[in-house]
Amino acid sequence: IAIEGCCHNQLELIYKTIDYIEKEKNINVDLLLICGDVQTVRNRTDLESTSMPDHYKEMGTFYKYYSGELKAPIPTIFIGGNHEASNYLWELYYGGWVCENIYYLGCSGVVNFGGLRIGGLSGIYKQRDYGLGHFETVPYTDDTIRSIYHVRRYEMFKLNMIKQPIDIFLSHDWPENITRFGDEQRLKRIKQGLAPDIERIRLGNPYSELLLYKLKPRYWFAAHLHVKFAALIPHDAPQTVTAPNSDEIPISLDEAAINQNEVDDPDELPSFIDDVDNKDVIETDEIQIINSEEISIANDTTVELTQDLENLKEFVASAISSNTQTSYTRFLSLDKCLPGREFLQVLDFPEANGPLELSYDEEWLAITKATHQFFSVTRKQVPLPTESQMQSQLDSSQEWVHNNILQRDSGLFIPKNFLATAPAHNSSNEQDYDLNIPFLNPQTVTFTQMLEIENKVNQNGQIVQ
Repeated sequence: IAIEGCCHNQLELIYKTIDYIEKEKNINVDLLLICGDVQTVRNRTDLESTSMPDHYKEMGTFYKYYSGELKAPIPTIFIGGNHEASNYLWELYYGGWVCENIYYLGCSGVVNFGGLRIGGLSGIYKQRDYGLGHFETVPYTDDTIRSIYHVRRYEMFKLNMIKQPIDIFLSHDWPENITRFGDEQRLKRIKQGLAPDIERIRLGNPYSELLLYKLKPRYWFAAHLHVKFAALIPHDAPQTVTAPNSDEIPISLDEAAINQNEVDDPDELPSFIDDVDNKDVIETDEIQIINSEEISIANDTTVELTQDLENLKEFVASAISSNTQTSYTRFLSLDKCLPGREFLQVLDFPEANGPLELSYDEEWLAITKATHQFFSVTRKQVPLPTESQMQSQLDSSQEWVHNNILQRDSGLFIPKNFLATAPAHNSSNEQDYDLNIPFLNPQTVTFTQMLEIENKVNQNGQIVQ
C-alpha cells in the first residue's frame, strides 16, 4: 500500500512515482491512500468552488481522469482536505467514485480492501463550525467556501460508534497532542511556526485525539502540515508513557533540513494557524518499502498525556482499562508532492489476504442507517443522542444490513458505477449546464436507495442526461 500526504493536483506525478518504485523495487503496489487535497476539479466552476487564492488556482489534470482520457493505474482511496472541489465532493457525501478507480471515502466513512478495514474523516477542525449542520450550498460565499470542509460533530458522532477494530485511519489534519509521541523537538526546529500552537496544545483536532483513543487503529495517516512526522501512541499505559525504539528505524526522521525561500504560498499555512512563517524543506534520499509492523519513531521519547478537553483523562483511562495487552497506533504524516519532499511511503501488509476490491463495511452501513435521522442539511444541527440511547437503533440497523445487504448476490462489494455528472473541462457540452446549480449524483441516489434512507444531498439538483 502506498500512502501519499497532500496530493495538490499531482495525481499523474504520484502514479509515475509509484510506477518507478514498482520497477526499481520489483514490487506491486495494490492500493494508494491519499490524505487529502486531491483537488478533483472537473471544470472551471469546480475551480471556483475550491478554497485557495485565485493566483494559485490551476485546472490541473484531474479532469482527464474524470473524462476517461486517463485512468488511475491502481485503486485509490482518498479523504478530503481543505483545498478541494467541495461542490463535487458534496455530491458524494457518503462516498463514491470521483472517476474510474479513484474512490472518495466521504465526509466520514469505512470501507474494506484486501481484508483491511480503512476508515477516514475528511476536512479540518474549526471550533466555530464544529456544531453546525452541513448547510453550505453552491454558489459558495467567501465564508461557506471554507466552512464546508470544516469537520462537524455529526461525523464524529458516527465514527465514535465504531466498535470493530480499524486497521487504517486517514485524516487530513492531525489529532491534537500527537506531537508528544514523536520527535517533537525536531518538528519544532524544522517547522518553527508550529511551535507556539504545539506549546499551547492547539495544533490539530481535539476530537480526533479522542477518536484515536476510542478506535485504537493500528495505523493513522495524515497530512496538512507538509512535513513527515512519525509517532507511536500506546493504548495500555499510564498517563506518562515511553514509546519504544526500533533499531530498524524504517521511518527515518532525517535531521537534515535546509532553508529555502519558497514563494509566499498560503497553502503552506494550516487553516487554524494564521501566522506561520514556513520556509523549511525536508530532503529525502529515497522512498522506503517497509513492513507495516515496523513503523516506529526514531528515538525514545517520554511524553505526558495532556488533558485538552474536560473529559479526556476519564475517556483515556476508560480506553486503557479495556485493553488486555499492549497495543499501539502507528501515526505517520507525510509532506506534499514536490521534488525533494517526503510525500510518499510504501508499506507492506503481508497479513492482508482478502480480495483486492473495495467493499462496503457492514458495521459502517448500519451506523449510517441508524444515524441518518440526525443528518442535518441546515445550519442548525439536530440534537444528537448518546451512544447508549442509540444502541437499540444500531442493533436493529445491524440486523437489517445483515438480512438485506449481505444476502444480495453482490453482497458488500462496492459497484463500479461511476457516472460523470458535470461536464469535463474543454468538453463539447460544457456550456449545456448551469454549473452554479448542484448535480444529483446517481451514486448517492443508489446508495441511499440501498439503505432505504432519504437522500438529502442535492435533492433538487440537475440530473445527468
